[in-house]
Amino acid sequence: MNIRDFALKVTGDARITTATVTWEDHDFPEQNLFFEIVDSERDTPHEQDEPCADACLAGCFPLAAVHGETRIRIESRPCPMLVDGLRTVYAWWESWGGMPSPAPVIESGAGTRPTSAVGPRRAMCCLSGGVDGLHMLLRNRQVYRKGEPAYIREALLIHGFDIGKRARDPENERVQMALQRLQPLAAEAGVRIIPCRTNLRHLPTKPDFWTHRHNVAALAAVGHAAASGPSFLFIAGAYHLANPVPMGSHPAVDGLFSSQRVTVIHEGARFSRVDKVRDLASWPTALATLRVCAANLGDKANCGVCEKCLGTRLELLAAGVEETEAFGPSLTPVELWQAAVPVPSGHRALRYADLLPFLRARGLFDLCKVLEEKIALYRQRIREGMRWPGL
Repeated sequence: MNIRDFALKVTGDARITTATVTWEDHDFPEQNLFFEIVDSERDTPHEQDEPCADACLAGCFPLAAVHGETRIRIESRPCPMLVDGLRTVYAWWESWGGMPSPAPVIESGAGTRPTSAVGPRRAMCCLSGGVDGLHMLLRNRQVYRKGEPAYIREALLIHGFDIGKRARDPENERVQMALQRLQPLAAEAGVRIIPCRTNLRHLPTKPDFWTHRHNVAALAAVGHAAASGPSFLFIAGAYHLANPVPMGSHPAVDGLFSSQRVTVIHEGARFSRVDKVRDLASWPTALATLRVCAANLGDKANCGVCEKCLGTRLELLAAGVEETEAFGPSLTPVELWQAAVPVPSGHRALRYADLLPFLRARGLFDLCKVLEEKIALYRQRIREGMRWPGL
């Protein structure tokens, strides 16, 4: 893989890093990669008028790796901390299985390396409206005081990941709906929403690679592009440490996407999903903001009947929340689970086990039986060697 022709364009409030991505060992088409950051209230100048090589390398490395590219030749000088971290990331991925060997060699271009960041450190996070991200913001407000470096001041809403993931359907109206839903919460929490857009997910990939390896690398890439100086980037973890899952977001891996300018922090690994929802139950604005669904439903945030929606509804029920603006009634009929989840969707079945004691306490034994069947199927597939790819 070659990453070349770096350019930076500033238009109004938008700062756009672009680069050309070509492949050496595969007949994939040449593509123009971009990261667009729109910040109308930036109160500090960007530290350097250069395109962000770290963003391009962090985002493209997983794709070069999964396709077995021999090397990544990047015509810029990325941070050596990031380069070294990516090598360790690959070692983790290789230990989990599903990756070709060896890792692609990273070759930097000539020229001077960007200077290390100086100045006060700020904190930002990735926020889409899901349980994990909202809980991360809640915890941040409980742990840090306003004015401390780790107090989150900006939240990145990314267009091109769950929304706009297909090049043929940018879903512009849907991202505006997501932005509008987050604004009341942002105002209450005292954070600025920074809209970001990228076509990183439109580069050649493999089935399920986004979920199982690539997504946090992509989040970190946007964070590198968005940082205007020394920064903490908080990324919300999805699974409890009691059930470590070899996924794209992992407490041992996320921090390895850091540079000397941007420190990536995996947040929330000591909390189960039920713990998180129970904490969010005390924040009505967060419950009203919840958006977990992947479906494009126009002005509706959640379909209520897919596996992610059904699971979230039961988590709300387990936390004592009977009904929400985002989902309606929290109780989900057994028939919906049988229709939406004929087989368990990978590691998500691990979360069902946390729900069982709460559901039994309410006498929902038929629903417990269905979930227990999904858990048993998942564990059987694990015993039979189920791994990515092929989940």
